[in-house]
Amino acid sequence: MWAVSILVALLGATLLFLVQPLVARMVLPFLGGAPAVWSTCVFFFQAVLLLGYLYAHVLSTRLASRAAVVLHLFLLGTSASFLPMRWDAGPPLGAAPVPWLLLRLLGAIGLPFFLLSATGPLVQSWLHSSRRPGGDDPYPLYAVGNAGSLVGLVSYPVLVEPFLPLRGLPVSQTFLWSSGFVGFVLLTGICALLFLKGSAAAEPRDVRRLDGEARSSWAERLRWILLALVPASGLLAVTQYISTDLAVFPLLWIVPLAVYLVSFVLTFSAPRPVLLSWSSTGLALCAAGAAASLWAFERPYTWVLLVLQPLLLFSLAMVCHGRLALARPEPARLTEFYLCVALGGMLGGAFNTFLAPRLFASVAEYPLVLLAACFLRPGARAGSSGSSGRRARVLDFLLPALLLLFVPVARMAPAILGIDGAAGALALQVGLPCALALLFLRRPLRFALALAVLLGVAWLAARPSGELLFARRSFFGVHRVFLRNGPAIEGVDAAGARTEVSVPFHALYHGSTRHGSQALTQRLRTQPTSYYHPTGPVGEVFQALGDGPRLERVAVVGLGAGALAAYTREGRRMTFYEIDPEVVRIARDTRLFTYLEDARGEIDVVVGDGRLLLARASDGTYGLIVLDAFSSDAVPVHLMTLEAIELYFRKLRPDGLLAVHVTNQHLDLEAVLHAIAARLGLVGASKADEITSLQQMVEGKDRSQWVVLAREHAALGPLASNPQWLKVPVPGAANDSRVLWSDDFSSVLRVLRFW
Repeated sequence: MWAVSILVALLGATLLFLVQPLVARMVLPFLGGAPAVWSTCVFFFQAVLLLGYLYAHVLSTRLASRAAVVLHLFLLGTSASFLPMRWDAGPPLGAAPVPWLLLRLLGAIGLPFFLLSATGPLVQSWLHSSRRPGGDDPYPLYAVGNAGSLVGLVSYPVLVEPFLPLRGLPVSQTFLWSSGFVGFVLLTGICALLFLKGSAAAEPRDVRRLDGEARSSWAERLRWILLALVPASGLLAVTQYISTDLAVFPLLWIVPLAVYLVSFVLTFSAPRPVLLSWSSTGLALCAAGAAASLWAFERPYTWVLLVLQPLLLFSLAMVCHGRLALARPEPARLTEFYLCVALGGMLGGAFNTFLAPRLFASVAEYPLVLLAACFLRPGARAGSSGSSGRRARVLDFLLPALLLLFVPVARMAPAILGIDGAAGALALQVGLPCALALLFLRRPLRFALALAVLLGVAWLAARPSGELLFARRSFFGVHRVFLRNGPAIEGVDAAGARTEVSVPFHALYHGSTRHGSQALTQRLRTQPTSYYHPTGPVGEVFQALGDGPRLERVAVVGLGAGALAAYTREGRRMTFYEIDPEVVRIARDTRLFTYLEDARGEIDVVVGDGRLLLARASDGTYGLIVLDAFSSDAVPVHLMTLEAIELYFRKLRPDGLLAVHVTNQHLDLEAVLHAIAARLGLVGASKADEITSLQQMVEGKDRSQWVVLAREHAALGPLASNPQWLKVPVPGAANDSRVLWSDDFSSVLRVLRFW
């Protein structure tokens, strides 16, 4: 039975974690590619996992063996009615995305996932009760199950997603998973028969009640829950932190989740205090490094997001899961232990999915869970007795406070020491406080408080300059509006005296990226700024179209501050498609932005996913479509696939233009459009624009990169002959299928910039 149990645990866990990115990938386009889609999906999986563990606990302790097996096999057979998985529609207009998504997940995959989640503890309980070899210590099967989970996760981006379409026959991702589930049902039936054959216990399991000494105390249960809660919350916090600035695609979900599972495999296969000690030191080093990166870098570099953050999550999970493995009870309480672990995971997911967006106007759960993990490092509650112990506890609070006072000294150190180089100054200003914090490693509370100081200083350093006017968090991200002053220039005041003046701006930030601004002076108020300046590429596009009929109907996917509305004229209509209602409220709030209010043409704002809404428009409606949809610095992938571009051109007039904003710190989006244009036989031009004068800087212009596509060269007008605009597609783009995005295949790795 041991061999069959291993196979069932492996296959069940593989299917359990293969279906998670598969289902999330299916639903992602219906919710605008928001990072919160994955957080909500993970919460659903954690909640159903908890129910599955509860189900396994009841079957193992309250039902006779035969009755438990019959019930489980009956439910497995019934779950076949859920196959194959289907997802064909998005939420109704105005529906709350989280409840809708949870209900749809329940209907699409609820019962199969529930039964798969019960497999691990149920098979371990069967093995323990069967009195067969290996049943004395079934906990290694937990590590085997997590290894299977890791296989399922890694296989999705490596073997499944690149080679199989999402749906259809003869072979697709959904068909592959459904076939695997049928095989799992058959294998589970064999395992159940072997269990019944080897088990002599036909009576209800609750007759084997635990004696008083074997019962779990509430303190013990709470410790299990807490040690599972912190890494589960950390998993979602790190994933959201990474995907907010890169892109929302399966690999960025899978890497953190795989790291999380590896920690389970390592800690539960052979719990060792030495491994826990090394993990504790690694957590402190990674936490200090994360604080230093937030402090030192103006933007989150790709290598920091993809290397440092997974390492941080790994060390965090190793500490918490290491302590959890060392605290595991005897096998008689196995299902109760797993139930508490699942409850902790679900509570961690609930905190990130439901509480954090309502409690915080920023992604504050990321530093909070990091501080909690540092406090849970081994020895966090240990202390000496007597006067020396009291003195140590006082220093736990005093030394971090002194570190806070030392930070301003470190900032002035380069000037005092006469250090001009940026690297040397950075080493003193950032490295020295972090090094001092690492001196507190032996006292977890002291180090956690010192880390709180470092993270607080880093947050202040990374925060955009200016007065915060508005901050709110929605399902689609964190939105902030700042009052900022532009660069100071020499001018003349009202009295005629020469002075330095600057133009004030309202600037909209989504995550860490600015998404539009508006000057507050009367002269510049109606002029688009930032990436939409009249001297920039999109300004040249509107100039090229002139007063012709193509500007009578314009569609814009992505609203931002509404700067493009400044290009409308009387008798013309511009329709904005914006998925986030919060962005719409910001753009319409005249205390923040007045582009929509000041527009001379007719402005429509439609709430919903731009691609889905454009699909409802009549073909040939628009003369210009502008694609300008981002989540922080990440573009929703489903808006830039081959099928999406085909859709946009169906909605364009024969001479219509598609203008795509591809300014991005992390992704080479222009390469994607080259490949799509070559495949579809489109022509176009691209321009990477810079700030070329002091006047542009004063008016709030930002550097930007745009690509314009058309069916024929004639539609591009003067852009086609302008030497500053480069030809699209470049030679050879048609053969570069590696960067060609489609609804079924989209490799973001191929276009990542690491610096």
